[in-house]
Amino acid sequence: MSDKIPGVYLCKGCGIADAVSVEELEKVVTDELKVAHCVTHECLCSDEAVQAIAGDIEAGTVNRAVIAACSPRVMADRFRFDGTPVIRANLREQVAWSQPPGEEDTQMLAADQIRMGVAQAKKTEAPEPAAIPDVARTIMVVGGGVTGMTAALEGARSGHDVLLVERSDR
Repeated sequence: MSDKIPGVYLCKGCGIADAVSVEELEKVVTDELKVAHCVTHECLCSDEAVQAIAGDIEAGTVNRAVIAACSPRVMADRFRFDGTPVIRANLREQVAWSQPPGEEDTQMLAADQIRMGVAQAKKTEAPEPAAIPDVARTIMVVGGGVTGMTAALEGARSGHDVLLVERSDR
């Protein structure tokens, strides 16, 4: 297992920079959380920003991305990088759009979203493919009525051994 190297990507768009100080969030990331790679962008979902994130991943600068921007429910396809865990810190809907802009509590909520995202990134493991054991491919059909006979025939046609079980001999 390789070292976990998170990168935090802060978006200023969609009213986020109007509601919170993105510069203060950068200080939380670099000073408090000790994350070496923190990038701020005007619009993280732009082609330019997505390509920059992909470039950081390909270069090995980061192997986990914390996207501090919009909800994980939107733009999911933009922030999918094969083999790299991506954590979404929702600064748009859960902070900028739902809290009073410029207030101390709003800033603290944004910082907490970042802290949770970084903590999740540091603990997340990439999924490993499941090893499927060798299992029997025999199908047992219970009941020799119309449904049972149809299931037995379809199973046999698909190349499986079929065991048909009936309560009586007729």
